[in-house]
Amino acid sequence: MLFIGCQSEPYIDTFDTLSWQGDTSGCRGDRLAQLALLMDAQQELLGWSESKITGYLGSPDYLELFVRNQKFLVYYLEPALECGMNGKVDPLRLCVRMDALGDSREISLKNQ
Repeated sequence: MLFIGCQSEPYIDTFDTLSWQGDTSGCRGDRLAQLALLMDAQQELLGWSESKITGYLGSPDYLELFVRNQKFLVYYLEPALECGMNGKVDPLRLCVRMDALGDSREISLKNQ
């Protein structure tokens, strides 16, 4: 009964969380370099709570509210406008859809 509240920390083999978290708005390109690792582990990420996702990937670059209390955590993979002259208007981004209960339900890539 003591182990009911204990859950293992999120972990994806060879994924560098510090590098991902430090690449705010995708300015350095570290996120894009790790995209394949993240997408290979996509099924493992589904069902994670919002706190686990943000603890692992860091705060999203922006949050998009959706219908029925759902939301998208959005992480830029390519340099966004915030990066200065090299920034893109519609950079490639990773979107994590969170359901009304705060669990991840979908992970997708968007370019617009």
